[in-house]
Amino acid sequence: MTEQKVFCKSAPSDVYRALSTPLGRERFWAGSAPESGGVIAFALADGRTANCAIERAVQDELFQLEYFGRRIAFALTPGDAGGTDVTLSSDDDSPELVSLLLRLKAAVDFGVDLRNHDEHRTAGYLDS
Repeated sequence: MTEQKVFCKSAPSDVYRALSTPLGRERFWAGSAPESGGVIAFALADGRTANCAIERAVQDELFQLEYFGRRIAFALTPGDAGGTDVTLSSDDDSPELVSLLLRLKAAVDFGVDLRNHDEHRTAGYLDS
């Protein structure tokens, strides 16, 4: 099990909305990520697609899903003086989790999309 953490200035409700809604996910995570019947149809910049089941969703606290053959979970904890501690855990050792967390932070705290949006720059690029 791997865990990575980031602190967002945004409230847990804003972070949760970014994770749990198609528009939120498309702002930092996927080219498209519509949801139907508890399954997210991810289409990523590198061409990968998968139907990923939401395993557990607790508003403003937890968003867990099966993601391309592994389980990932975003645990949200309110900060002492506002903001949100976000812990992303995965049942494997994936380097993409760090960039995913930083893209989430950039999107919710600053309204910035850090992805390069270049289909020729995906493999090996942290900003794909």
